[in-house]
Amino acid sequence: MAEAVDYFSNHSLKLRFPWSLYHQPIVEKLGSVVRSSPGPSVLNIGSGPFLELESLGKTDRKFTVCDIDERAIDMARELHGDKLAGADVVDPDKPLPYDDDTFDLAVSMDVVEHVPDPLPWLREAMRVIRPGGILFLTTPNYASHSLKLIEGTVLEAIARVQGFSRNGLHPSRMTRARISDLLSSAGAVNTRVERISLGWVLAVTAEKPQKS
Repeated sequence: MAEAVDYFSNHSLKLRFPWSLYHQPIVEKLGSVVRSSPGPSVLNIGSGPFLELESLGKTDRKFTVCDIDERAIDMARELHGDKLAGADVVDPDKPLPYDDDTFDLAVSMDVVEHVPDPLPWLREAMRVIRPGGILFLTTPNYASHSLKLIEGTVLEAIARVQGFSRNGLHPSRMTRARISDLLSSAGAVNTRVERISLGWVLAVTAEKPQKS
């Protein structure tokens, strides 16, 4: 289901201080993963406008973006033009509009925590990755006491000024153990979880196993 909260305008703040304390390490990790991708085709699931693309520099990777918000996809097309191999508005209640085993790398930054039932979502992400391909995702680290404190105070106060509440914004709160278990259930192997951004973020890579 789509979120009731609309904070589309906040995309533009991600790489500005102090939000960059959280997001800049994500961009740096994304760049490292993209450079080491096992192939050129990359899907960004829940991409927003993909503002991070400009920070990746010149690359031969072929990016496809998808998001449930038409405004985000329109902005991505406007910003990036022919740098994108594809840009698709997707229905959150339907499978991704891509064939099995299509992409060498799928990335998704701070999306899985918004999904009420993350296991089918992760299985769908794994479906469109080719065998031997990589899934990279980030998500808030809810084992971090400081993150939970900041979310419940400062970020909640900012949200209310903007006209919404963060209560219920992240129905699927992740810890290292939970995301690892979910990815294992989704069929991933060689999962690696790293804490970045002052420990507030889990940066996760996992592999789709080769076909036997």
